[in-house]
Amino acid sequence: MSERENHTLSREEMDRIRREAMTFAGIGLYRYTFDGTILFMDRGAMRILDLEARFPDEASLVGRKVEELITYMGPKGYLRQAVREHGHVRNFEYYFQTITGVERWALHDSYLVRDAQTGADAIQVIIQDITDRKLAERAVATERERLAVTLRSIGDGVITTDTGGSVILVNRVAEELTGWTQADALGRPLGEVFRIVNEKTREPAENPVDRVLRDGLIVGLANHTALIARDGRERVIADSAAPIRDTRSQIIGVVLVFRDVTEKYRLEEELQRIERLESVGVLAGGIAHDFNNLLSSILGNLSLAQVYLPPSARVRELLEQSEKATLRAKDLTFQLLTFARGGKPVKRTVTLEGLVRESVGFALSGSDVRCTFEIPADLWPVDVDAGQLGQVLHNLVINADQAMPDGGEITVACENVVLFGAGGIPLPPGRYVRLVVADQGVGIPESVVNRIFDPYFTTKQKGSGLGLTIVHSIVKAHDGHIGVLSKVGEGTRFTIHLPASQSEAAQEPEPVLAPLSGSGRVLIMDDEGPIREMAGQMLSHLGYEPSFAANGSEAVEQYKAALKQGCPFEVVILDLTIPGGMGGAETVRRLHAVDPNVRAVASSGYSSDPIMAEHRQFGFAGALAKPYTIVEFSRMLARVVGGGR
Repeated sequence: MSERENHTLSREEMDRIRREAMTFAGIGLYRYTFDGTILFMDRGAMRILDLEARFPDEASLVGRKVEELITYMGPKGYLRQAVREHGHVRNFEYYFQTITGVERWALHDSYLVRDAQTGADAIQVIIQDITDRKLAERAVATERERLAVTLRSIGDGVITTDTGGSVILVNRVAEELTGWTQADALGRPLGEVFRIVNEKTREPAENPVDRVLRDGLIVGLANHTALIARDGRERVIADSAAPIRDTRSQIIGVVLVFRDVTEKYRLEEELQRIERLESVGVLAGGIAHDFNNLLSSILGNLSLAQVYLPPSARVRELLEQSEKATLRAKDLTFQLLTFARGGKPVKRTVTLEGLVRESVGFALSGSDVRCTFEIPADLWPVDVDAGQLGQVLHNLVINADQAMPDGGEITVACENVVLFGAGGIPLPPGRYVRLVVADQGVGIPESVVNRIFDPYFTTKQKGSGLGLTIVHSIVKAHDGHIGVLSKVGEGTRFTIHLPASQSEAAQEPEPVLAPLSGSGRVLIMDDEGPIREMAGQMLSHLGYEPSFAANGSEAVEQYKAALKQGCPFEVVILDLTIPGGMGGAETVRRLHAVDPNVRAVASSGYSSDPIMAEHRQFGFAGALAKPYTIVEFSRMLARVVGGGR
């Protein structure tokens, strides 16, 4: 026998080697009848089914039922029925529990065979343990789910792409911001899903993924980048894109993280505007105050000049016209001060008819627009700041006039109403005066009508967006309400409700055409020499004896000296604002410490100063806004002196 023939393996040896190889590879073989009786099982199957610790060898398993050895976690009888019908079942995965309680996964290839010993049909199974693979898959699935939950939960939009710039993943926030769902966006070029432009220039912005793939670096989006969603909505966005690298640091994709910063961006712009406005307000307030001081000298001297002239003098008419023009300038500075400083209304009880007609007439001076007034004779009086309410009417009428460039008609109507706390007007029940300004202009689009009172919002190309904001602020400061109804092409209707005065309707006093005379010593404290000189001339003409102080310290010393000498001042007129010196508020406190019965009048070019609105709370007996005429000056003095000490 040759050496080759000496090494020929028997069938038994070949089967043993095959079984050992299968066992080593984690594969086993067993055969059982359709009623579950085991006919054969090798060592590999015993190991997979966790039977080696309970049974000494393969032979000890023959005749036992499969159901005794494992607990199958799937539908009962499925595998046997499928083998009977089809002759085989391949790649069947199932989950089971071993006799020792261990949970495992197995992969089956089952075949219909005829058992050599019994001659009956049987099921032969090649079984492979896939528990480790299933556990790994479960871990990956869990990690994917955790990642998906994380991506869904974060507040930023996340889009990932492959190296070709095609979309792989879109999280929930990114879906909301772009308008593209994950299913619709998958596989599309990023530029189609993530459309960005420069908000200012409207030019397309560079695709951040292209920059990352080109440079391999983290890149941030440029300022003023706007994302245009699938439905056309536009948002300002910010953040960055970064490369996704594998274990070898090779770029395998890009992750883009972004968020909606529209409101933050708008708020920053708003704050910048407010800061600029505050700076302008401070400047405007200072200019208006200085201008009021100049007007004080001009108006005072004009009124003095008229009292020195005989009634028939031809120049008197010119002086009266100059005085009216100066009073209009006074109204303009008042509006400037209201814009710059706000200020609490200086209220007095008035009937609206005269104020309405005068304000509307002034606003429509030189206009082709007509105005119709509907004002009943029994209109209730209201407690208002006439200057501020005049500004409200002026702004509304100017807007109405500009809304009718080809002419038209404005209707201004007033009526008495009683509110019962319903009807959509957020005011407490009570008596109100309703003021309506309606035009036949172009109207306001419904999409923006709710924003017209917002600061800086305007539909005009050259508008500041402050006119209606000031209107709203003034009406609110008067405890009133303003509403608007508008229809494009038909016109706009503003409705104002102001609380009716709680006091009885008072008749407006007859205008005093001549100044009221008086007597006594009056101290004028003002840092402006021309104003002191003008006021002194007025006092002398009215019969008073004037004295002067440039600041609060001088005023206090003069007042003390006058008391000591036994010839006190009847009235002290104190300017509230003394640059670099003691102003009227501190001065009146010190004067009250010297003489609790002091009669002081607050005077200021800042007519919106809270002291002017509630002077008695600050220790003053009266208030006199600059500029003033000799008639106004004399009436104030008469009221204060007549009030007694």
